[in-house]
Amino acid sequence: MLDPFLKDNGGFIIYGLEHLLCFTACLVFIGVFLYAGRKYLTSKKQVVFITFVCTIGALTQLFKVFYRQYAGVFDQTNDVPLHLCNIMTLVMPIIMWYRWRFLWGITFFWIMAGCAQSIFTPTLTESLPHYEAIRYWSVHAVIILGALYGWYVYGYRPTVRDAVYSGIGLNLLAAVIYPINLALGSNYMYLNAKPPGKTFYDLLGPWPQYILVLELMLVLFFSVILLPFYWKNIRSLLTASVS
Repeated sequence: MLDPFLKDNGGFIIYGLEHLLCFTACLVFIGVFLYAGRKYLTSKKQVVFITFVCTIGALTQLFKVFYRQYAGVFDQTNDVPLHLCNIMTLVMPIIMWYRWRFLWGITFFWIMAGCAQSIFTPTLTESLPHYEAIRYWSVHAVIILGALYGWYVYGYRPTVRDAVYSGIGLNLLAAVIYPINLALGSNYMYLNAKPPGKTFYDLLGPWPQYILVLELMLVLFFSVILLPFYWKNIRSLLTASVS
């Protein structure tokens, strides 16, 4: 009876109809919840609301570990929540509940530069209604919502300092995860090999070249993310230099 939800089907097709529908659903979900949080809730209810949503996302992620264990198919190389998006899912309820501005500033760049592209180029293999498909789309939608909620509802503004700390923090996290991958034979955060399927990693060259390319791309991605928040300052400088 539960086979459609738990038995692997390998039916997901990137850029297919299901991908398009799930991608659109994520955008609608994020947009509606951002609007509702800012328009209709008091400051206290804003915190409770987003913490509840993010907690549901975290539980959805953690349930994968329990159901894979229960089914006797748990794989330490794939099912431990050590990918960047999985880690973000688990810490986002804490960030939102405590309105932890410092950690939000760091994770904002990780999510918008890294995790957000996962809904454009998903590394998913199972199609709906498989639980893995439900988990994948749910957790990515929730963490993107959390990142944008800090800006749109809490009123945080990412800064250059946040971007610098984010870059340092990501490398420190990678330094922790890499030896774990060696010990488990895993590839969390895709530090030891490219992710399966067609992703933007295919454009970056072989391992370890793509790691170095990603380091350079971080500077570009983080700069692009910062641009809208510093546009007024940049425009003022350009206007002053012209005049």
